[in-house]
Amino acid sequence: MKLDEQSIRWSLNHLIKYGDTDLFPKPIEFDSLYEIGNDTVNKLKDIDLGNYQYGASRRFIVPKDELSYRTATQLDPLDNIILTAIIYKYGNQIESRRIPISDDKVFGYRFAPQEDWSLYNPNASWLEFWNKCKEKSSNYNYAVYLDIADFYNQIYHHNIENQLIASGFPNQIKNWILNLLESITVKVSRGIPVGPHSTHILGEMSLIPVDNSLSMKGLDYCRYVDDIVIFCNDYKQARVIVYQMADILDKQQRLIVQKQKTKIYESEEFEVHCQNMLQDRPINDFEEEMLVVLRARSSRNPYARINSQALSLDENKVFEQSRIETILSDYLKEREPNFTRIRWLLRRLSQVGVPSAVDFCISHADELTPAISDICHYLVSVNNNYAGDWKGLGTQIFNLLDSDLIKSNEYFQMTLLSLFGRKPMLNNTSNLISVYHTSPPSMRREILLSAYALSMGDWLRELKESYQGLDAWSKRAFIIASKTLPVEERKFFLDYIKDGNTLNNLLIKWAKT
Repeated sequence: MKLDEQSIRWSLNHLIKYGDTDLFPKPIEFDSLYEIGNDTVNKLKDIDLGNYQYGASRRFIVPKDELSYRTATQLDPLDNIILTAIIYKYGNQIESRRIPISDDKVFGYRFAPQEDWSLYNPNASWLEFWNKCKEKSSNYNYAVYLDIADFYNQIYHHNIENQLIASGFPNQIKNWILNLLESITVKVSRGIPVGPHSTHILGEMSLIPVDNSLSMKGLDYCRYVDDIVIFCNDYKQARVIVYQMADILDKQQRLIVQKQKTKIYESEEFEVHCQNMLQDRPINDFEEEMLVVLRARSSRNPYARINSQALSLDENKVFEQSRIETILSDYLKEREPNFTRIRWLLRRLSQVGVPSAVDFCISHADELTPAISDICHYLVSVNNNYAGDWKGLGTQIFNLLDSDLIKSNEYFQMTLLSLFGRKPMLNNTSNLISVYHTSPPSMRREILLSAYALSMGDWLRELKESYQGLDAWSKRAFIIASKTLPVEERKFFLDYIKDGNTLNNLLIKWAKT
């Protein structure tokens, strides 16, 4: 079975705009494939999914705050394009089986591809979930809050298979998805990847039986992914609901409720909790003033780019360095820093591209490590607005790699190093070369991509004999970086390494142009 051209093109546009996850730097492979878009689409639409060979995915321990973490997966770029194309083409068959959005019960990841290449309905959001919870709680005496423990990693593949069949997926498409999941979990029959945008709908699909069971029992509830709130009028009934929910999750697919997060609220207490979840809750007056400008200029759209040059003098004042540093300092002074809020703040600063937090983020990198991916995205967003010494900043970033905390986590190291390939002004060529041979594969890849950004073809020439010993992700980086070699030398090398790997051969075609 083969995919159609429209689905593949839509998938590629989606991945170009939004990347493959919110946790990792976007793989440069997508940009290269987009540049030779017709070749890419023509190659992919001829692939027989029944004989497809999956690429290598990558798994990293990604921190959520100072002490907790999650295991996140980055799919092989070609696998991700195909999976996204499949979800785009068949996602409506899943969505049509879910509790209708008009019932105001299920809010997470409602499949509805948008003109801006996003996959999900922007109106079915975390904020809408809490708004509806607050509204419903006024009609009841109690609200039971539950959270499914380690949800994505505990989803049984057998449940995914049953739901894909019930959703009418063609057999070869169903098998392609299941085989992809098995290749990622190394034959363990549970778990879907945390990270890829396209897997969210698979997680939602797995809970269709749970949603149906709750509805058939006559329970009024709201659910956002693994957060579930069930309403009732009697405390004893609330306790019964906790046990009922545990029984439903266990019998449906052996999921369990997270004990630490389970709580029975009285109505008034829960309304206050909902209000807290809905409020921006700025930490000081400086942040409140900044939020006023962001609301006015972006209409709360987290992807809308705000032109800092178009801001008035008073609006620009709210982004002054002393103010932004005070906001971040106040967050870090808290006994348990709210990293969810810090990441949110960095994303909003990225929208504007103001360099006010650059120096603070680098000098406090150890304290801000749970937000390292957002820091890197922010540093790229400031473009030429930063008036400081970019190379000196690069040296500071490079020196961070020697800190014990950064060295303790490969995700930290890989993410920081990715900056040198995404921001050539950081330079530090000699430092990058000095650590290449002693670095793990994920870091070698980023150094090779830096070689492409910094036109380090003469150094790359010295590594050509080591190409065959590289891992799959580093081989692709080497192919991309080979574009810095002289034309004839590049063509000879690329012809020599050409093999049966579809993605590599597409990148070779791109590198030859």
